[in-house]
Amino acid sequence: MRGFLSVLGFLVVGSIMFTSCLNSEPVVNEFAEQWKMDTTNIGIYVRTNNLPARKDVSGVYFNITEPGFGFPPKISSEVRFGYKLSVMGSSSIIDEDADATSKLEDLVPGMQVGLSLMTPGSKAIIYVPSGYAYGATNLPGIPSNSNLKFEVELISVTVTPAELTQLAADTVALDQYLVTNEVENVIKDTTGLRYVITVPGSGSTATLYDKVRLTYTGKVLTTGATFFTGGNGPTEIFDSRVINYIYAFQAALTKMKPGTRATLYVPSVLGFGNQAATGAGGVIIPANSNLIYEIELVEIVED
Repeated sequence: MRGFLSVLGFLVVGSIMFTSCLNSEPVVNEFAEQWKMDTTNIGIYVRTNNLPARKDVSGVYFNITEPGFGFPPKISSEVRFGYKLSVMGSSSIIDEDADATSKLEDLVPGMQVGLSLMTPGSKAIIYVPSGYAYGATNLPGIPSNSNLKFEVELISVTVTPAELTQLAADTVALDQYLVTNEVENVIKDTTGLRYVITVPGSGSTATLYDKVRLTYTGKVLTTGATFFTGGNGPTEIFDSRVINYIYAFQAALTKMKPGTRATLYVPSVLGFGNQAATGAGGVIIPANSNLIYEIELVEIVED
């Protein structure tokens, strides 16, 4: 049976990884009661078995068993990963692949969520509600409305030549800006981020998986136009974990303690990339815009 599923892991379980059988909207949006039942059952399973898993707002539970390094994939990223799939509570492996490659957007939603919470080189166990997997569909070894367990390793995330070229151009432009404006005490991060700590904090440094409360102001570097002023913290629809934010915030916040204030000079690749965006008040953020953020880590929120 495992051989059958391994061969068809690219076909039937096309399904498993390589068809977006759920296209755009997860089934959970259509079957809220099933989603509620699924997430409740996963929570009970996790607590009963004393598993160190955290709950994402999607209802996916995750446990990072081995940390990685770098940034998590974007929805458009090509990812290389290994996985083992089983029905939650069962020891039988339904399908596995030690070295698979796919666009993140082509995977089932549960895997999209799980891998987006991982950094290259990390390993995790992910518990996926049925609506973020195969829903009411019966598949070989997977009864309808089955919650699933994925054991996953994110081997690598492809960085395109265009992104590397853009990052090089961004850092040159940022460094020129910093020199021209005589900005002092600049720390140059290996990611390309430039930042200045204006007020040191105290306590523990934030980690990628901490929930945080922030205040920040964002501006377009070239125009000085403010596109956001305000704060963020955990809500019912947003975890506000460090890893949920743009790459620049991930790089900066993992060097900050509660009370720390900093000015971030952000390469576009670590911000909104090649996508134009519209900020508060209709302020346009052009594609490939370098940004400036004034940010304060107000507190690390207990999970």
